[in-house]
Amino acid sequence: MTFLQRLWAQSILLRVSLVLGAVTLLALAVIFVATMFTEQSTGKASAINVAGSLRMQSYALATRVAGMGIGGEDGAAARFAIEEFERRLHSPRLLDGLPGDAADPLRVAHARIAERWRSEIRPRAEAAIEDPRRRGAFLADVDGFVAEVDRFVEALEADLESRIQWLRVWLGAAFFVIVVLVITAIFLLHVEVFQPLSDLLRSARAVRTGSFRARVSSTGPDEMGQLGQAFNTMVEQLARLYGSLERQVAEKTADLERKNRSLALLYETTRGLSEKPLDTAALAGVLGSLKRVLGVEGGAICVHRGDVRRGFPLVRDEAVPGDVCAPDRCADCHGNGKLVWRLDSTERGERRVVGVPLIDGGTSYGVMPLALAPGRGLEPWQLELAETIGRHIGAALAAAERREEHQRLALLEERSAIARELHDSLAQSLSYTKIQLMRLATLIDGRSGHPDAQKVLTELREGVASAYRQLRELLTTFRLKAGGDGLAAALRETVAEFERHSGVRVEVEDELIGIELSANEQIHVLQIVREALTNVEKHARAQHVTLKLQREEGRAIRVTIDDDGVGIDPRGSPRHHFGLAIMRDRAALLGGRIEIGPREGGGTRVQLHFVAATAFAASAPKEPERPSVEAN
Repeated sequence: MTFLQRLWAQSILLRVSLVLGAVTLLALAVIFVATMFTEQSTGKASAINVAGSLRMQSYALATRVAGMGIGGEDGAAARFAIEEFERRLHSPRLLDGLPGDAADPLRVAHARIAERWRSEIRPRAEAAIEDPRRRGAFLADVDGFVAEVDRFVEALEADLESRIQWLRVWLGAAFFVIVVLVITAIFLLHVEVFQPLSDLLRSARAVRTGSFRARVSSTGPDEMGQLGQAFNTMVEQLARLYGSLERQVAEKTADLERKNRSLALLYETTRGLSEKPLDTAALAGVLGSLKRVLGVEGGAICVHRGDVRRGFPLVRDEAVPGDVCAPDRCADCHGNGKLVWRLDSTERGERRVVGVPLIDGGTSYGVMPLALAPGRGLEPWQLELAETIGRHIGAALAAAERREEHQRLALLEERSAIARELHDSLAQSLSYTKIQLMRLATLIDGRSGHPDAQKVLTELREGVASAYRQLRELLTTFRLKAGGDGLAAALRETVAEFERHSGVRVEVEDELIGIELSANEQIHVLQIVREALTNVEKHARAQHVTLKLQREEGRAIRVTIDDDGVGIDPRGSPRHHFGLAIMRDRAALLGGRIEIGPREGGGTRVQLHFVAATAFAASAPKEPERPSVEAN
């Protein structure tokens, strides 16, 4: 046995030293290879990050171009996105991570992307900014360009992965050699090194599969214990980090879903309010969609005119209790163009109600009260969405009101023109006839004509005077109008005029809360009331008149005129007396009916029944106005 053999057999230190020496040499080789890999892979991760950001920047550019003109977006943001993409495409962090060989596939892929950006994508993006008609072509090219960027990123990742895989293979082989070399020292090192290391490896594999509950049991004061403590701390931090990332992803996803729902609601609202004339069905659809998006119990849409703070509910959700939009609570909702909150007590607890203003151009057209479930509130994005919808509804109401005002002016202009024509033609003829009758009377008196001639002359005078009086009433009727202050103001003016002429006291009871009549409806109701008061003045010999305007089920209206005069003869046919035929015609134009008969307790009762059209809806053309004169 040689000396070396004896030394090997007797000296554990030698064997361990030889093994450790071999391990050291192998470790140096591993270090050398790892160093070479590190130098070759320098900047790879940074290049992948920059290349990946090119996809995000492409979509950001597409979003800026597509969103121009929406929410105040202009071309500056899109041009900034173009320059940002250019900067990232030629970033040193990306170029340094690419191989130096120009023929390398990664270099070729990057050059192809840069060329396509320079020759196709950037010119089309700049053209789309200047010309909206080219945006469709640009947006159609973005997906293909992003797909090419994706392939470039995947090539970068595959190149880095192949290098890592090669390093793993080399390290695995080195590890196997090391294990073979140190097999003789395993018994001595098993308790202090390999057992804790095995525990550490098992825990690392568990963490790699996503189990962050794995922990190392060796946490003593030695080196392996310290390593175990560091590993456990690292796993705890990773668990917190992954949990935070999952929460952020969930929050971002929920935020995107909310924005998508909000944009869909705004689109549906704009389309529903602009495609056809405004009506309660369109408003009910908007209210229902807003209810689903915000998760409120229900709501209503109330409008008002001018500075009057009494609301007219156009739409009210069935799930909303009646007291949310009660007439005596209108002042609780109006906030001079701002959101108004109030608390209501219910059987389930305190319920919050928010009044969303319906405004357009600084003018308030109403309010939209929304009832929340007890204990619930609205987030800022929900309030902002509700205010935006309120502004859309306000703009639609303003447009409908302008259409209604235009129709009212056209109707009044037509009536005034007819009145001028009657005045210039028939009135002049009657005046001329009166003058000729006066001349004829002078001639007959001077020549002492036949007595029957004087009688005929008197009848002619009375006939002409009656025709002239009726013509004046007809002109007054044609000049009658319902102004922008509504039916109530016009009725007050008519009643005041009647009281001055007749001396008969009129009591007015207006209960039309929640009803706003159209211009044609106001004119017809006003003229029917005027005709009835004229009949009272001329034929009833009454001392007191009561005028009632009442709301029945739905939008049904009942107008009642009672007097305490001599009454009407039930045996006679009233169809051709006191202008009743004209009143019936006007009731028919309203789609309703009129009832005339004796009043209980004496006198006469005239009742008009009809169903009001939807407020703010465009009125259908009515038949031409007919003169309101007495039939007798």
